Amino acid sequence: MGYKHNIEEILDIGYDILRKKGYHNVGINQILNQAGIPKGSFYNFFESKEDFAIKVVKRYGETNTEWMQTFFDNSELSPIESLQSFYKFMIDTNENDDFLSGCIINNMSIEVGRINETMAHKANEQFISWLNILARVINEGQELKEITHKFKALEIAEYLHAGFYGTFSRMKVTRNRTYMDTWYNMSFEFIKY
Repeated sequence: MGYKHNIEEILDIGYDILRKKGYHNVGINQILNQAGIPKGSFYNFFESKEDFAIKVVKRYGETNTEWMQTFFDNSELSPIESLQSFYKFMIDTNENDDFLSGCIINNMSIEVGRINETMAHKANEQFISWLNILARVINEGQELKEITHKFKALEIAEYLHAGFYGTFSRMKVTRNRTYMDTWYNMSFEFIKY
């Protein structure tokens, strides 16, 4: 009996390929080769390359949402320290990846978000779910007078995460963490109470 292909495994392989190479630089054959599946099996799971990419974004977004929620739920640090720890981890992760990939949600938003409404909607949906988690932590920090009250928690979450995502483009161009560290230091100075 032959190997039964698992959609989650295929999506995980697709995540890695799309994150590193982008949507337009990847063809179906590359996905098939890396996943070790025949074309017929691919089309049993996905209607098209676009459908595949949308499902990759959805899976990554939902998995990352769960990870973020667990990260903050398990933190024994204060809210602002938890946020600092979270972003430090993200910066270190990108450094360990040799500043190669960034985040697939960010990458897909930039590459195809303007020309593909479905992809834009799915990427934005995932991003908002992350902002909501961050906003809850920020709200706790505001209640404890660690984080400024000058802006709503969701506005600060957007400021932090959109700003962090902005550093990805500089990181890829310069291949170092300088702009991420500058963003980190300035942002936490700006939002403190």
